[in-house]
Amino acid sequence: MTRLLASAACALLSVLCAASGARATQSPFWLVVSDVHYSPFIHDGATSPLGEDTNDALLTSFLAEAHKLDPNPPVVIIAGDFLAHHISLGAAASTMAALAKRFDATFPRAQFVIALGNNDSTCGDYAAPVDGAFLAATAKAWAPLVDRNGAAPDFASRFAHDGGYVARLPQPGLRIVVVNDVFDSLRYDGSCANGQDGAAQTLARLQSDLRAAGPHDRNWVLMHIPPGIDAFSTVHLAHRLGIVPFLRPRSREALDAILTDPRDRVALAIAGHTHKFSYRIEGSPPGRRVPLLLVPSVSPIFDNEPSFLAATVAPDGTLSKLVETSLLDGEWQHLGDLGTLGLQAFSAPELESLQRRLADDAALRSRLSRLYSGAGPREIDRRNWRSYWCAATNFTATAFEACTGQQGLSVLTGRGVEVVLGVALAAAILCGALGFFFLRRTRRRWGA
Repeated sequence: MTRLLASAACALLSVLCAASGARATQSPFWLVVSDVHYSPFIHDGATSPLGEDTNDALLTSFLAEAHKLDPNPPVVIIAGDFLAHHISLGAAASTMAALAKRFDATFPRAQFVIALGNNDSTCGDYAAPVDGAFLAATAKAWAPLVDRNGAAPDFASRFAHDGGYVARLPQPGLRIVVVNDVFDSLRYDGSCANGQDGAAQTLARLQSDLRAAGPHDRNWVLMHIPPGIDAFSTVHLAHRLGIVPFLRPRSREALDAILTDPRDRVALAIAGHTHKFSYRIEGSPPGRRVPLLLVPSVSPIFDNEPSFLAATVAPDGTLSKLVETSLLDGEWQHLGDLGTLGLQAFSAPELESLQRRLADDAALRSRLSRLYSGAGPREIDRRNWRSYWCAATNFTATAFEACTGQQGLSVLTGRGVEVVLGVALAAAILCGALGFFFLRRTRRRWGA
């Protein structure tokens, strides 16, 4: 009887240990954040409304909710644009340092991975700095968070030059390479480059960093501005008269080649900048495809609800879970996850399946539209959805025009060509009429 009880106790203990071990090995959430756009000078008590950048109340609320979701995340990724759009340039470095203290106090054991955005500068928007006091001060403030446990020993020196660096992630064999692709933006302003051509070097260093990985390593790439077509600007600002790209064509071509080259072993690319949750698929079949995650913003300035992502990471570097949390009516809510879109993981094959289903499923498009804006005002609707759908896989103006059925000339759509020709014809008629009028007046004056 004693032996029987001992056997039962051992069996029960084994079950409990197994359950405890399962809980212990279960991956906690990694937090993925972008476009905080924080202004430390607004203390009005209420969180920022739609159309404004992040004030102190919203930052406090966001950090509290992120801590509630996972008080001890292994990794916190921030995909750029820390600073508010109209912040005083003299306050840029101190605000970056203040944000480092706030994030560090909230997650004192997390490894941080940060990228610079187009607003993160003391020279103005899209004026990406090279060397200088701002980068040195930012590197000093964030180094204890980024180089946690020796994850990025070269961070301080490399980031202080142009914002790029490499870090080891806690997942075995997984690295992340950060590139400051503001230099490659179509809107890049070189006034802050101190006479150096940062744009000429960033992508070359990216490829060199990727290929420095070990034979069994996998790479993630973190940037701020995604490659491809700016669907919002194309649809809502250019009114589909022209195609608006994010990056310069040569930079986009080079980046696409780097991300999809098998020798670079890129498992995932991450970007912010759009302020909306979405995806893109790098590469063209039958070549290698790479998933690109577009991270929503904390700032609600573009009429999106404040949002952030939480993810779990599979051993191969794939995001196995992805949850969006948004601030709705004053309360943070889980808005949806991969299952909301019928995905098992955030991978290229799963996203390709989603892309095919979206073409014929209006209800699925509606769910994606809700996640896209954090349940804020719908930017994607039944009239323009195809432009956003095409932007997910067509990164050149020519391919995008063909996908949307708006054939045209270079970056002008067919409709844009018609408008330009119409305006030119109207201008010619007007000039002709004015010329005829002044000619007749001159002839009368001189009695001709």
